Amino acid sequence: MNAQIQSRLDKLRTDYDQVRGYPFAHFFCPILFRDEDTPLCKAHIVNRSFSDSSRKWTVQRKDVDEFYGSNFEADFSSIQYKESRSLGKTLTDKALYKTFTPKISIDDKPVDYFIARGDIPEQFTPVLFENDDGHSVFLGLKISPEEYQSLVGQKIEIEISKDVRMPSLVSLIKTAHLTLFEMIGYRYAFSAAGHFTGWDILGKFYWQNHNKPKSEILANAQLFFREFTHMARPIQSQSPGIKGTITDGLLFLCRSTKGFPWAFIVFVKTSQLLHAVIIPILDQVDNAERFYNFLRNENEILEATLCRFNKDHWEISKESTRLQWPKSGILYPDF
Repeated sequence: MNAQIQSRLDKLRTDYDQVRGYPFAHFFCPILFRDEDTPLCKAHIVNRSFSDSSRKWTVQRKDVDEFYGSNFEADFSSIQYKESRSLGKTLTDKALYKTFTPKISIDDKPVDYFIARGDIPEQFTPVLFENDDGHSVFLGLKISPEEYQSLVGQKIEIEISKDVRMPSLVSLIKTAHLTLFEMIGYRYAFSAAGHFTGWDILGKFYWQNHNKPKSEILANAQLFFREFTHMARPIQSQSPGIKGTITDGLLFLCRSTKGFPWAFIVFVKTSQLLHAVIIPILDQVDNAERFYNFLRNENEILEATLCRFNKDHWEISKESTRLQWPKSGILYPDF
């Protein structure tokens, strides 16, 4: 076993012992809630494909990490190109092309094409595409020059799009869960909130779908995660003081009108984008109902207090603030 993984595993075993009164035998997964002899890996809290984001990691089962990585996080990572990608680069860069698969249409009818790297066969039509950023790309349209001439004056479009709503939601819930696990350890994992987010959401979905093809997994996710749609939101305004909870320990504590805490808001930074994920605190009888009601109703205002987890204790501001939590449009509209 990798020495870094072994060292981190030993620390987790000690933490588990302090919480449960005995050590785990292999590794107690905070998602599957099982202690089994299975390959482990370095699970990055924020997927490592995101540039300029935290590189912190924890120990995780390799099968669970790869399941969420290949089925959701790989697509979620494409959002980092939202602001920076150019049309020309998306056509010529193999990774970007595979991610977005640009489509060309003439008069709203799709036209097959290829990137011209040499001579274009005479039955196809060469087109020079010049982008504003200086990228020039020769394309071969799979229509004859005569047909192309007959379409001159028609609307020609190159579409670059990718629906990342579901990958975003699932990936952000997983990141928020591992963030709290990395910060607080098994005290969080064995709390009602840790069990809810770890097993009831992430673990149960894995267990029901881990041996299925990706197309079926994504179809099942549409139904399974529907009720959790409003757990994650992008942060639209600039928040220069927030670097992501896993980096700076900052998060919001949501309070009821009587001042009782009922949820955390965990911040996740992915490249230049910032997201917020709401995780319930279920130590009070009515908190579960309050949390589910918030996910289902039209209320978009939260009363919250900024706090920081510093090593082994909480530092909580005495001042509260009202936060807006949009529930329509933006990045994750209702599925």
